[in-house]
Amino acid sequence: MSERDELFGIAEVSARIGLEPDTIRYFERQRVIPSPRRDSAGHRQYTTADVELIRMLVHLRETGMPLADIAQFTGADNKVADLAGLRVELLTAHRRRVQDRREELDRALDVITRKIMDFSDRITGSVNLLERTDCTIAFDVQGEGPLLFLVGAPAGRAGFAPLAHELSDRYTVVTHDPRGVGASRAVLGMAAPTPEVLAEDLAALVDRLTGGPALFVGTSGGAVTLLELAKQYSEMVGRAVLHEPPLVSLVADSKLADRAAAVFEAAEADPQRAVQEFFDLSGAAHHTGPDQTPPAHMSMPELPAEELEKNRYFLGQMAGPSVFYVPDIEAIRRVAITLCAGSLSHHQLARRATQMLAERLGLPLVDMPGNHLGASSEPSEFAKDLKRLLEP
Repeated sequence: MSERDELFGIAEVSARIGLEPDTIRYFERQRVIPSPRRDSAGHRQYTTADVELIRMLVHLRETGMPLADIAQFTGADNKVADLAGLRVELLTAHRRRVQDRREELDRALDVITRKIMDFSDRITGSVNLLERTDCTIAFDVQGEGPLLFLVGAPAGRAGFAPLAHELSDRYTVVTHDPRGVGASRAVLGMAAPTPEVLAEDLAALVDRLTGGPALFVGTSGGAVTLLELAKQYSEMVGRAVLHEPPLVSLVADSKLADRAAAVFEAAEADPQRAVQEFFDLSGAAHHTGPDQTPPAHMSMPELPAEELEKNRYFLGQMAGPSVFYVPDIEAIRRVAITLCAGSLSHHQLARRATQMLAERLGLPLVDMPGNHLGASSEPSEFAKDLKRLLEP
């Protein structure tokens, strides 16, 4: 008897799939899965195809597909002429629901991570401080090995905390809050957080910790900071990995540039609207493969006052100079850099911009786990790939 012809009793199916026999019987009674054939004694007999169908049911149920949709998917009601077509339709709709839920969880994870870092600072009081002429920069150092700086804008110590932990077994990892972010709070008279100023802050931090070249990983606006660091302080850069610098300046799309400019202009007076519009134009919280495009609009929840204030600063002062920054291609060629983008960031602003930068530099674009937020949402897998990219 071939595997395809093999028959299984309900106890064997239960053991293979992890569903109790009573649960399987319940789904049959509710017409969620088709009733199997029975032997002469009335015992259920399941084919390999039946087992795989029930296994799929488990996956669909665990990811939140309604039982009514599952019943249609399995064909238990026997009312559908084109079952294959219906299954594609149901799975496509369910994939969108799962992606939306994952994006909600990613946003929640980012907030939780920042709060963990905030409360950890209050408990330990271990934050290091770098005094600048117009502000104070908070930074952390952990691990052992070659010096590695994780650079973001606006992402700081909290956003990089999980990734820093994953990398600290091989590197001495340095994270810092850019000026105006986290413990590096904005102060009266502080210079605006342009890429040029942020690169000077970073250079001062490098000087504080080492006299020679170091390793760098920059994500989003932090990748733009590293482009400017390479221009001003190329001798500091031993190797740099840049993940999705969102350079609108490189994307030949005047409408996109106008939308971005309008977002930054609106941020001071209406940060909630600015966040929504920036979310829609960037697509950065979505997960899109090569054959997918991010939705044109997805409503954001109302943000608490603390988050609104942070985005008033980020979108009103920091993001604009970063996304409209024009990189010096010849200066960048003087340093060893790797350009990468999320494998689930296709057709999003930052990946499009990074692809344009890669083409100008004649470099490949390396896929990384996750989307634009992969460094914080998938730190373990992201760290594994980074370790490979940072090797000499």
